[in-house]
Amino acid sequence: MVLPLAKPLPEPDDVHAQLGGMGTRLEILHNVLRAGEAARRTAVPNDPTGTAGRRAYEAHVRTIRELHIEQRGWARLVHGRLELACSPDRSVAMGVMVGDAATGQASLFPKNARRRGPATDIVTRANAGEGASNVQTALFAADSGPNGVALSEEEACALKTWFLLSYRIKVGDTVRIDCELSQPKRFENGFVEEWGGRILLPTLTMDGIEPLNDDGPGEIDIPVDFR
Repeated sequence: MVLPLAKPLPEPDDVHAQLGGMGTRLEILHNVLRAGEAARRTAVPNDPTGTAGRRAYEAHVRTIRELHIEQRGWARLVHGRLELACSPDRSVAMGVMVGDAATGQASLFPKNARRRGPATDIVTRANAGEGASNVQTALFAADSGPNGVALSEEEACALKTWFLLSYRIKVGDTVRIDCELSQPKRFENGFVEEWGGRILLPTLTMDGIEPLNDDGPGEIDIPVDFR
């Protein structure tokens, strides 16, 4: 299979402009990743296997919501059981995803590091512009509680969902987190096979305190009953 040519890495000003057009900022997204790294490091050897990865995921979700709600007027959204933040006009949603080593690399094409379930397929189909018959709109959340939002069927079909994709690696005495904000366009067998848009973000580097518990299964994408 011949892959399309990758787009060149955008200049910093282009990144800020693209993020601003979506209603977010680079500082917010980097702070989401910092919060996940800090939460990861609270795991200790006697915690259950996978504690570090779960704590990082939970901090990513909590922080991407809190900062967008407080600073940008967004709302919490549970959509097809995906934990997301949603823009005030309900046109854009944002979640988190762990990527592979190609994450953040302009010349490569990343995939999610771990298999994901039908909820990711739902939002990918909506991103690709498939009609209501191909998008399981009945699965969007009817109630997300305080600071939450419920989508109409029309809004669910039109929603464009992006993921803060990150890949963490320890390099010497530092931890490097490669990252991008990207929109899945084609999803097969649990993995994103094509991205409709990628905003490659500057790498985040933090001091290299070694986590004391492994990543385990990481993200949560609960299987959905399609009955």
